[in-house]
Amino acid sequence: MRIHHLVPILCVGGAYALPTLSWLPQFPVEGLVRCWGIFAPLSEDRTIYQVLKDDERYSRLVKAINLSSEVIDLLDDPAASITFLAVPNTGIPHRQPSHRPKHGDEPDISYDLGHLVLQVEELDNIPESRDKDHRKEALGRIIRAILAYHILPEKLDSTALVQNSTYATNLTLNDGSMDYQPLRLSVQSTIVPPRLRINTVVDVIKRDIEASNGVIHSINIPLLPPPSLFNEMFAFPEVFSYVTSAIQHVGLIGAVDYRRILGKDCQISFVGAELATFFAPTSGAFQRLPKKLRLFLFSLFGSKALKKLLEYHVVPQLVLHTDYMHNATSYTTFIDDREAGVSADFPGYPLYAYNLTLPTLLENYFLNVQVARYKAKIPLPGPARYFTRFVVNGHDVGPYDIPARNGALHVVTNLLDPRDHHKGDHKYRGHEHGSLDVDWEDWEEWLPQWAMQD
Repeated sequence: MRIHHLVPILCVGGAYALPTLSWLPQFPVEGLVRCWGIFAPLSEDRTIYQVLKDDERYSRLVKAINLSSEVIDLLDDPAASITFLAVPNTGIPHRQPSHRPKHGDEPDISYDLGHLVLQVEELDNIPESRDKDHRKEALGRIIRAILAYHILPEKLDSTALVQNSTYATNLTLNDGSMDYQPLRLSVQSTIVPPRLRINTVVDVIKRDIEASNGVIHSINIPLLPPPSLFNEMFAFPEVFSYVTSAIQHVGLIGAVDYRRILGKDCQISFVGAELATFFAPTSGAFQRLPKKLRLFLFSLFGSKALKKLLEYHVVPQLVLHTDYMHNATSYTTFIDDREAGVSADFPGYPLYAYNLTLPTLLENYFLNVQVARYKAKIPLPGPARYFTRFVVNGHDVGPYDIPARNGALHVVTNLLDPRDHHKGDHKYRGHEHGSLDVDWEDWEEWLPQWAMQD
């Protein structure tokens, strides 16, 4: 037997022996095996559409796809290079709910794909008619928009997918949302348990299904295009009940909401903020304030102070994710410092780091933001892990990068203090991002007077 005939056998034997070696944790076994190419999957010559169509586990999804020729053309385009997040039959319900949940005033994108599939299946029991054709056409338009949110315009296997925190989808709304930029989704990866999630609640249950024009990741439930910033918070009252009540109390809904209204002659228009970033204080942030201060803020006498404090948490006309920014205006006061401010608490160098000073809805007041992205040095098999340090006015932010129809939502567990963050104040700290806001115990000495200032 020639020696080159033994090479594959030796490689296979080596792969099985690797777990017994003491130095194994220093190397990703999966990566070594892929380098040898022994167990690498054969190249796939079918398109994404063909792969799904040939797999009975996605038959219900395919039935919905078939209602939109535009979706078929994209998924079956041999020249494309895309990522598709596909829902198997098990992720689609088998009956309609007794009463459909409401998602604000956004019926054009707020449908659940699973329930739309059920409506498509119900058409099979209806005799052919003009009404049936109209229903198919209407469902096809909605499904096209929903499925566009399941498509990323670049091929990203699971290793590439975790490198960023957010990605643009194929869904762009024509109502001005996100300043006509594509809606985004977020990616979360955890080590223990090993898990890959989309938009916090959707699990990737099967990764890296190859196709000739991209890659498929199977998800356990359909993705729902995100609602506005306000509606997103309103959906989680246990976390945001205080801040949503406060926003309504002072009449600031228009700063974080974007909704459609029906005007005269049934004309549809949109009101609110097309684009914004909101640092949302949790209910715990309000509960940690002195009790007397809480009572004051939610009283008639404190409403002006409450409104100004909330305005300080809003960055208008700008969407900021930790890995993406879109500015709908030109801010001459916008500061970008990409070298200073990296915390020494984390070993190694960041993949990227930047400091920003962001103008807020409260005129002449600014937020100091620091972001640093790191590659975790953990000796475990599998793809690399990444994490981000996100700080605003010295406070850690998290969860962060929550995509919304009209911007980005970031959660803070402290109410941000505007003192020393005024442009005209001699104590203004600019981009000295390490400084922590002070506590609120002395609020009576300054807050009522500050609230009355123009």
